[in-house]
Amino acid sequence: MSGDHSQQLAQLADIHVTAEPGLWPPAPGWWVLGLIVLLGLLLLMRAVLWKLKARRRRRAWLNELDSIASQYNPGTRPHEYLAAINRLFRAVALRAFPDTACARLEGEAWVAFLTGLMPEGEVAGDLAVLARGPYAPAPDFDPASLQRLASVWVERYG
Repeated sequence: MSGDHSQQLAQLADIHVTAEPGLWPPAPGWWVLGLIVLLGLLLLMRAVLWKLKARRRRRAWLNELDSIASQYNPGTRPHEYLAAINRLFRAVALRAFPDTACARLEGEAWVAFLTGLMPEGEVAGDLAVLARGPYAPAPDFDPASLQRLASVWVERYG
C-alpha cells in the first residue's frame, strides 16, 4: 500500500452503533392503541353510569310503590290507591316504551298491554281492576297481589 492510502485508512473511524430510539414521541401504532383504550374506557364508563341511573330510577319507583301502600289504605281509599298504582304503571311504561301508543291506552286495552308484557308465570288477572276499578263503587281486588305485580313491572321495565 502506498503511504497516501495508509493515511486515508488511518483517518477512518470504526463502525459505531446508532443511538437507541427515544421514548417520545411514540410510534403511530401506540397512538392508535391509546385512542382505542380511551374509547373503550369511555364506553365502559357510559354503560356503568347508565346502569347506575337505571338502578336509582328503579329504587325511586319501588320507594314510591311502598309509599302508595302506606299513603292510601286500599280498604278505606281504594279509588285513590288504584289511581296511584295506575300512575306508577303508566310512568314505567312511558319510560320503557316511549315509541308506542301506551300513553293513549285506557281501560281493557291498557290492561291487555300490561298483561302482555308481564313475565311468563305471572298471573296478571289482578290487573283487570285497573280497567274497571276506578269506576266501580266498591272495587274488589287483592292489594298484595297488585303490589307484587307493580313491583315485578318496575323491576322488569323500570
